[in-house]
Amino acid sequence: MAKIRHFALITLLLASLAGCRDDLFEKFKRPVWLQGKLYSQIREQADLSTFARCLELTGYDTIINVSGSYTVFAPTNEAFNLFFRENTKYQSVEQIPMPELVSLVKFHIIQNPWSKIQLRSLDVYGWIDSLDITNNKPAGFKRETLLLNKNLKVGVTRDKDKNYQIIDTLTSRWNRVILTDSRKFAPVFYKEYFDIYNKKITDYSFYFNRSFENSTDIFYVNSRILGEEIPAENGFVYKVDRVVEPLKNGYEILSNSQSAHSYSDFLNLINKFPDFVFNEEETNNQPGAEEGMRVDSLFDVSFPALTFNIFNERTRAPSGTFGLPNNVSIRYHYGLMAPTNEAFRKFLDEYINGINYWGNLDNAPLNIKRIIVNSYMADQPIYLSDITNGFNNGEKDLVKLNEADIVQKQFGSNCSFIGLKNPVIPRAFISVTGPIYRQQRFSLVMNAIEKSGLLPALKREDQYYTLFVENDFDLSADSSLMYNPIRDEFFLFQLSPGGGTRMNVGIKDLRTLILNHVGTQKPTGLARKEFIRNLAGNYLIFNNETGEVSGTAPTTQGYNGTFVVKVIPHQISTNADNGTTYEISDWFSFGGTDIYSRISSNFPKFHQLLINAGLALPKEFRYSFLSDNENYTIFIPTEAALSQYNTGGLTKEQLRKFLMMHFVQGALIFTDGSLPSGYYETTRIDEKSTQYSTVNTSVYIQTGYDHISLKDKAGNQYVEMDEKGNRNIMATRTLGDGSQVFPSIVTNAVIHEIDKVLLFSDLDTK
Repeated sequence: MAKIRHFALITLLLASLAGCRDDLFEKFKRPVWLQGKLYSQIREQADLSTFARCLELTGYDTIINVSGSYTVFAPTNEAFNLFFRENTKYQSVEQIPMPELVSLVKFHIIQNPWSKIQLRSLDVYGWIDSLDITNNKPAGFKRETLLLNKNLKVGVTRDKDKNYQIIDTLTSRWNRVILTDSRKFAPVFYKEYFDIYNKKITDYSFYFNRSFENSTDIFYVNSRILGEEIPAENGFVYKVDRVVEPLKNGYEILSNSQSAHSYSDFLNLINKFPDFVFNEEETNNQPGAEEGMRVDSLFDVSFPALTFNIFNERTRAPSGTFGLPNNVSIRYHYGLMAPTNEAFRKFLDEYINGINYWGNLDNAPLNIKRIIVNSYMADQPIYLSDITNGFNNGEKDLVKLNEADIVQKQFGSNCSFIGLKNPVIPRAFISVTGPIYRQQRFSLVMNAIEKSGLLPALKREDQYYTLFVENDFDLSADSSLMYNPIRDEFFLFQLSPGGGTRMNVGIKDLRTLILNHVGTQKPTGLARKEFIRNLAGNYLIFNNETGEVSGTAPTTQGYNGTFVVKVIPHQISTNADNGTTYEISDWFSFGGTDIYSRISSNFPKFHQLLINAGLALPKEFRYSFLSDNENYTIFIPTEAALSQYNTGGLTKEQLRKFLMMHFVQGALIFTDGSLPSGYYETTRIDEKSTQYSTVNTSVYIQTGYDHISLKDKAGNQYVEMDEKGNRNIMATRTLGDGSQVFPSIVTNAVIHEIDKVLLFSDLDTK
């Protein structure tokens, strides 16, 4: 009986298991929508059979079907047919050399799965968020492929200044292996990308010779994605209509010996700027290193003096950009131009070679070479719309290319590239700084401009400058500026009968010295004397009768010299596009006293009236109604004129208004006719003022060459002053603490002595 019960239980159990077997099978059955891993999916697509064969030949069929997550851009069979028609040396994938085929396959695969939405929804911070204004634009248009270049061996030497240079390994006794910093990146183009950077969707055609058919198109490099993504267990597959050849970086483009044009001369110039740092960690990570086997020493290379590193696949943000992650390569791309060897030699013949210039490129200092290289670089890719509208290069020059000069164009893995049959001319060579940067005899001032960072200001377009410069020989002779290149420091000697005192010249001093010698407009030559404001806020005085030019103080021989000299400049440039450059034998001098000191010393009676009116603060050495941040033209009556007018009968308020009528604010009016005639605001508070608003009385001033006049209410001449006598007397304001070698002062007032007091009741006012 027990056996029967035991048998019954076993039978029941077997029956139960048999009944649920189908349910268990259905539960763990592969879902119909999950078709397999990446290679399995590709193999199932009849029109991807050629690419499937590529995967099989290279072994990547196994790799992408075993582990990892990827996105595969698979060219269709028709895409391969087109590839073979354009590359006639191969008729099938079996004929492609294995290293080349492996690179081709790797470049069609990017890390991680990316849906169509995700391909156009990324920036350096991750997925964009429409509600986050700091991360709501899909600016991350590049993706990292599986293609990693081999480390690059280069020849290395050092120049006379011990700076490293990269040379051909065949001519070098000393090699270094540059560590490849990253796998190659490939761009993904979509309409939003062009919108973000204010480009046109037609800019795509400039590099890839094909266009967007509609705004929803997505291009992987030069191939259009066909249809929707094909999901797999470990990623996505996209059918694309072109075989994408691996993009070259800037170095690979320039060094490509198969190109129709050679850029080797320009590449050799770039190769003068490397900085090598030994990478101990990566050196020791090489196979065999731990076992004591001999391995290559690996180096990271950088080009700190240049706009970007043409060797590196990774890119960095433009200078001045902060708060970004370490790796921003998916967003940023560079722009590279290069002159053909013929164009580069043409440039050297015109701007560098010759006895009046540097002789040859090797003789030119490193900063000249840096300027040339950076003039061909940009921190953003260069598209056709940039060529049309202009773009800033690495020297911050606005570049406008002639499309007819372009002999080659291609989109690289770290930069866009444009080859040129005519050179790009740096503005440092064609602006008022041209003679300084192109001629050896002005090297001291060139180094001073570089040290002070003033080149961008001096080469501006749409300006007219008059630049005055002293040559190296004269500077050494008068000891007014000297340079130690080893220590990169400037100094001068203040000469005296007993010897000389050495004084260090800092960056602020250099800026003051140079800016004081840059006038901001062209003299007309119509007035006997012209007063041209300079970039330091002072004035250059042009004596058109004698040809002499000076600053606001007498020019001396040497720094603070005792011997006063007259300087008649010699023009050395006529073709600069933003002014004229003149050579001088001695630096101009600048000095003066403030408004309070000038009036109190030169015009004591007028000063006393200001005290009587409560407008002067003698203990503070200033006038209470004047501002340090304003410019003034001051008309001061002679003592005879003040004595003739009975100021003693005025109330204090009347005296204040009387005196303030003599101060014009907001303009420096000289006798050179540089400012137009018209009504100019005085410091006098007008009767039209209310408790809610203050109105200042304006007076009509007639300007002209060599004279200034004021009219009465009937339009007749009230008072006139010419250029001679106590006219055009300048007052200054000190900006520094007084310890500077070259005083940091600005001219903020001009005083004219007149022979008549200015009366509101008589003058043409409004």
